[in-house]
Amino acid sequence: MTGADLQPLMAGISAHAQSTYPAECCGLVLDGGDGSRRFVAIANIAGTAAAAGNSQRTRRDGYVMDPKALLGALAEVEQGGGRLAAIVHSHPDVGAYFSREDRDMALGGGAEPLWPGVQYLVISCKEAGVDAARLYTWDPACGDFAEEQVPVFM
Repeated sequence: MTGADLQPLMAGISAHAQSTYPAECCGLVLDGGDGSRRFVAIANIAGTAAAAGNSQRTRRDGYVMDPKALLGALAEVEQGGGRLAAIVHSHPDVGAYFSREDRDMALGGGAEPLWPGVQYLVISCKEAGVDAARLYTWDPACGDFAEEQVPVFM
């Protein structure tokens, strides 16, 4: 998937990021078995008791997807013959970049992605709105994530 492929979803993703600001938003891009593609917003539970075992971050500087919503969305798309295409989250007030923590989480403690074939979309959100987005894709040739800017229209 390329940044251009995400364009039809960017208005909804941007609206979600703006609606959760100044907290980080999170969600999934799902490819349906019928060729459709959609964004599903997932609640960020960082900073709650339910997330304490996974992260010490707050919703302002991190994200933990609500596990029931995450598993439900994944089960639904897989039952329909689809798949998880991208994990989405925002960075309020600090830019659209793949942080060290983002990279470490994507690798799951290993040398290759925890979710093979899944991309990562990071949104920069400020009080005035979304101002940048970048898509990160694993490149096995260099053993790291390649970055692609995704156009954002406000």
